[in-house]
Amino acid sequence: MYFSLAIPLITALLASTISARSVPPNVRAFFNAHRGPCRNQLGIEKGGFAYCGDKPGVIFLKGSGGQYDNMDIDCDGINRSAGKCGNDRSGQGQTSFGSLVRGVSNGAAKELDANLVPYVVFGNQDARPSFDPQRFGMRPLSVMAVVCGDRLIYGIWGDTNGGTLTGEASISLAELCFPNEGISGDNGHEANDVLYIGFTTGDAVDAARYNWRAKSAADFERSITALGDKLIARL
Repeated sequence: MYFSLAIPLITALLASTISARSVPPNVRAFFNAHRGPCRNQLGIEKGGFAYCGDKPGVIFLKGSGGQYDNMDIDCDGINRSAGKCGNDRSGQGQTSFGSLVRGVSNGAAKELDANLVPYVVFGNQDARPSFDPQRFGMRPLSVMAVVCGDRLIYGIWGDTNGGTLTGEASISLAELCFPNEGISGDNGHEANDVLYIGFTTGDAVDAARYNWRAKSAADFERSITALGDKLIARL
């Protein structure tokens, strides 16, 4: 009886440790240091949100007036209407990089699942203005860092926006960031206080080692944490 209770308790504690990771001092310093205007605007989208290149080796989203960006919800990919994505009328059955997943996962996954994979929607295509992070060195499925709700969450670059909007992530990443905000397919986080950081170095992606069989977003994030820790140490 003791062990049967202890095992699920330990599992729950591990999941909660991941979802509640505090922001490391150097990342908090980065957040505070870049509240001002972006000096090296790589691209500007609707509302004046900029893809900023002020720090070598990274691209981050920056708003005006000391703001960063919000977090809209993406339910694209496999199981797009599952769970809390059931009220999302804009979901699509595929993501921009879903075609890569089957290969790097050795068949374990056919597409990204927004309910299980914490991914960021980053870049804008099929619209004017457009922005392609790959032009500046980012690679599909690379690890990204997200500062949200006074937490640090790791995700992967999994999709792009088909218009000119910015500030969007899979529903599973949003729930890790804001577990008490009633996140759903049509309810995200409106405040422009979320920092999305992409990395342009070649070692930012190691997709074959990600846990593509994960049963939860916390499980998936655990598989990319070591790489994420290495990347943010450079900020």
